[in-house]
Amino acid sequence: MTTRITPSRHSIRHVGILSVTIALGLLGGACGGDTTAKKPDTNVGTIIPFDPANFVDPTLDTNTFHPLKPGLQWVRAGSTEVGSRVVPHEIITTMTDVIRVIDGVMTIAMLDESTDSGEISQRSIDYLALDKDGNVWILGGYTEDYEGGAYTNTDSAWLGTDQGGGIGILAPATVDMNTPRWKIGGSPGETASVGQPVQMGVTLCVPFACYDNVRVVQEGNVGAPDNENKYYAPGVGVINNVPLDASLHQDTFDLRNFVELSSSGLADASQTVLDLEQHARETSPDVFGSAPQSKRKT
Repeated sequence: MTTRITPSRHSIRHVGILSVTIALGLLGGACGGDTTAKKPDTNVGTIIPFDPANFVDPTLDTNTFHPLKPGLQWVRAGSTEVGSRVVPHEIITTMTDVIRVIDGVMTIAMLDESTDSGEISQRSIDYLALDKDGNVWILGGYTEDYEGGAYTNTDSAWLGTDQGGGIGILAPATVDMNTPRWKIGGSPGETASVGQPVQMGVTLCVPFACYDNVRVVQEGNVGAPDNENKYYAPGVGVINNVPLDASLHQDTFDLRNFVELSSSGLADASQTVLDLEQHARETSPDVFGSAPQSKRKT
């Protein structure tokens, strides 16, 4: 059984594709409130120094633009390019209650399950952390690719800084048009991703509902930051994705459903994460082989 999450308001005004260049500078609010701790980098934007003492239990769920509450589930659908074909694409994202400590910080596992033309194409885990200022960080991840419903390869596997992963802020707590580019991070061997604001206070309707005060963020790697515009709604998170010039697969998707799972549904999703981690010990032993096992939060 699931509980449908009903939005607080409805409207019919839509917003089009937006594009604007943001200059580099300082992020408006350092982790732990220390504004001297911010380090701007001309290549990847502002980097806030990582300090485990500045993090809190992620299930406190204090970032309204990226909810971390266990049991929340998003269904987003649209299209992607596979070779020269445009095919239907769906992503089911579930905030599980699986906890893993990475670099001394408690993280929560977010599960993504992607299908192309109705067939599973990828499963991935992102390990998310929450600092005292409400910024949501990404401290690790694991991604498997599938073809014909069968596992083919591991796309990425990393846990914190030990494997050379680029930890960073996935979703700042506070963003305005003066907020400069920030480092999101990336898995080992990949170019770091960055985010920067495009527009604030947007009203946007998607198939699931209409939302006000939407934050539009351009995300992409340092060499090609114009990969996509993501639309973040308060209390919900990403509701729309618009591909830009640098998008490799021209992924489009918008929010189709947003629910809170029952305890049994949450247990199933969390078990999927634990099963993926077990497989990761075989496919990526250098990363997961000696790492402590994750546990469900009690």
